[in-house]
Amino acid sequence: MSGTSKEELYTELKALDEEVKALNSHLERIDEQLSELGSSKRVVNEFSELKKGEELRVLLSSGIYVKAELADTKNLMVNVGANVSVEKTPEEVAKILDSQLVELSGYRESLVGQMRTIIKRIEEIQKEFE
Repeated sequence: MSGTSKEELYTELKALDEEVKALNSHLERIDEQLSELGSSKRVVNEFSELKKGEELRVLLSSGIYVKAELADTKNLMVNVGANVSVEKTPEEVAKILDSQLVELSGYRESLVGQMRTIIKRIEEIQKEFE
């Protein structure tokens, strides 16, 4: 052993295990967000194919819809925070979603890299116990 007691290694191992669990939970949430962004992008792309006057089902609440007639096929309303919405074209919204997908994917890769580093250290510690 390299000057580190088994107790210290065991303590480090427990801390690393907790960190892996936290990262794994965070990765699951990121994967859910990526999936939601992907779904949003598909919906925006489908919106571009709709025609004025088409009937839609609009979600009011979980499982509750209302029939609505499409009045504007050129713009979407995008929430920008603090209950403020702005009009954007479907193309602009798609670019925003693409940007969010790239940013979130990069962050995910960073977390995966952190997890690999921790797992490598866990494996090193486990070898000390063999």
